[in-house]
Amino acid sequence: MTEKEIKKIRNNNPRFENGKVCKLTDEQEKIHKELDCREMINSCLCYGTDFLNSKYKNEYIKELGEDRVIELYNEQKADFDKAIVYHNVYVDGEGVSYNSIKWNDEKELEI
Repeated sequence: MTEKEIKKIRNNNPRFENGKVCKLTDEQEKIHKELDCREMINSCLCYGTDFLNSKYKNEYIKELGEDRVIELYNEQKADFDKAIVYHNVYVDGEGVSYNSIKWNDEKELEI
């Protein structure tokens, strides 16, 4: 699932409305937790961190279960393998550099 796809689902399941926290159903809450997990997986892949052997995985296992987290990882990894990572695209005032991902669905927009 690309960043664009994650944002589209988040927009269809807002957490906030007019600055106030929405009352979410259990299903909506689960969707947000899964999207959070996907974003963390993407971040780990982008920076070369082994998500499956990280503390982050354990946090999501508590909420989603190990089988679901591994399933999400495999899905994200398959999409990530078609993406391009640009290294050191931005350096902040403290000298920390940031990477960026160009997803497959964004490549079509190139001229």
